[in-house]
Amino acid sequence: MKNTKLVSIVIPCYNDKDYIQESVNSALNQTYKNIEIIIVDDGSDQATKKVLAGINHEKVKLITQENRGLSAARNTGIKNANGEYITALDADDLFEDIFIEKAVSVLNLESTIGVVGCYSNYFVGNKKIISKICPEGGSIENFLFCNNTMASSLFRKKCWVDAGGFDENMKKGYEDWEFWISVTKQNWQIHIIKEFLFNYRKKENSMLQTTNLLHEEENYQYVLNKHKDLYIKDFDKTIAFLQKKTLKYKTNEIKRLKSINYRVGNAILKPLRFLKKIILR
Repeated sequence: MKNTKLVSIVIPCYNDKDYIQESVNSALNQTYKNIEIIIVDDGSDQATKKVLAGINHEKVKLITQENRGLSAARNTGIKNANGEYITALDADDLFEDIFIEKAVSVLNLESTIGVVGCYSNYFVGNKKIISKICPEGGSIENFLFCNNTMASSLFRKKCWVDAGGFDENMKKGYEDWEFWISVTKQNWQIHIIKEFLFNYRKKENSMLQTTNLLHEEENYQYVLNKHKDLYIKDFDKTIAFLQKKTLKYKTNEIKRLKSINYRVGNAILKPLRFLKKIILR
C-alpha cells in the first residue's frame, strides 16, 4: 500500500504520565507509516511534563498550552496538523497496529465517507478486557440519540472544518458525540470496520466517567438545544428518547431509596434530625 496521505494523530494529554508513552507507542507502531504525532499538553502537572520531555522522536511534536479542556486541546492539535486525515487519540487509549492502514483505505476508496471507526475493547489493568463495544456508524439519524462510533475514529480534516471543530463550551463530557452529530449533519457518512482495532482504558474512579455521569442531563440539554432543528424535525423520537431517560432516572432513584445503605443511613440519622428539631425550637 502506498502511504500517500499524511495522517495526523493528535494526543491531548492532561496529567496522564502513567499512560502517555504507551499511547504514543501504539501510534508509532502503526503499519501505516506516513504519520505525524502531535501531543498537546493541556496544562499538565510537573510529573507529566517530565515524562513528555523524555519523548523524543522525529515524528512527534509537543505543543504546550494552559488547561483549556479536551475539546480545546484537540482543536489546538488539529490546527497545527499537516495531515489530510486526523484522529484524536486520548492519552490513555491504544490503537491496534493495523487500524490506521485499514481506516485510510476506506477513506481513499469512498469520498462520501468522512469518518472511519471500528469495534472497541474496554479494558482495565494489564489489558484485561471487561466489555466489547460494537457501534453501527451511519448517518445523522444514527447519532441523534446515541454515540455510534469511537472518539478516536479517523476523519478527514475537512469534516472538522465543516463541523466547526470540537465545541470548546463542552467541558463536562459528551464532546465527541456532539462532534459526530455536527459532522453527520453536514451529510458525511461514518463507516465502521467490524474488527476490534481500538482499546479504551477504563480507569477505576475515572474523573471523566464521574464527570459524564454527574453532568449527563446538562450535556443532553446542551446538545438538544444546539441542534434543536434536528430534534424538532424528529419530534416523536425525541419525546420517546426523553421519556426513556426520565424513566431511567426514576428507576435509579427508586432503587436508591430501597437500598440497604440508604435505609440504614436514614435510620442512623433519624434521631439526629429529631434532636436538631428540638434544639431549633
